[in-house]
Amino acid sequence: MLVDTHVILMSDSNEKWWDECQDSLAGEPVNIHVIEGVKGHIGKGRVKGFIEGKSPYVSCVDPDDLIIPGAFEKCIEALEDNPEACGAYTDELLIDERGRTIRPGIWSGRDWNPLLQLEPQYLHHIYVMRRCFVAKHLTELGRWPHLAEFVLKGLLVNHGPWIHVDSFGYKWRMHEEGQNHKGYSLMDVYAARWRVIPVLQNAARKYRARIPVSSKAD
Repeated sequence: MLVDTHVILMSDSNEKWWDECQDSLAGEPVNIHVIEGVKGHIGKGRVKGFIEGKSPYVSCVDPDDLIIPGAFEKCIEALEDNPEACGAYTDELLIDERGRTIRPGIWSGRDWNPLLQLEPQYLHHIYVMRRCFVAKHLTELGRWPHLAEFVLKGLLVNHGPWIHVDSFGYKWRMHEEGQNHKGYSLMDVYAARWRVIPVLQNAARKYRARIPVSSKAD
């Protein structure tokens, strides 16, 4: 398998949703690594997951979410076709607690833009990254109790662009149960943004990125 994908489980993880998640992963070209999370520190948990295996690509899945068949294959194909890229990601569907579709993610259908990447929820799952680049940032990743993935995905832009796969590959479950990794404050957001702003600014200049401005009044 070309992708090592880890899933972090906490003591309060919903077993039913985890069963559904595993079912959705069946047949995907991934090696699954189940990791015991570090309470209150998503960065250390992610480090434990990303060091597992030896595949050229790494990824992660949350145990309360679902994979849409073919998502990983499409990301792998995108990375094979774009050797300069640091990673590839799909669009997502938001679902409710019962798995019913609410709406597409707000960034669905948009090409990657390093300036929009300042939004913490931008470039959500499913994303696949080159292990060689992730390995360069594991020490820093372990320093971030919150927003660790946001920082990592920003720093990876040092190594190349992200490739947007214009296809739904992930179902993100909206719920309030066991949100151990989302207890961050506004100050956490500011700290994480300031860490990645220089990287994203450089990428914006390199790729001539702009933020589209709507002509409609608020």
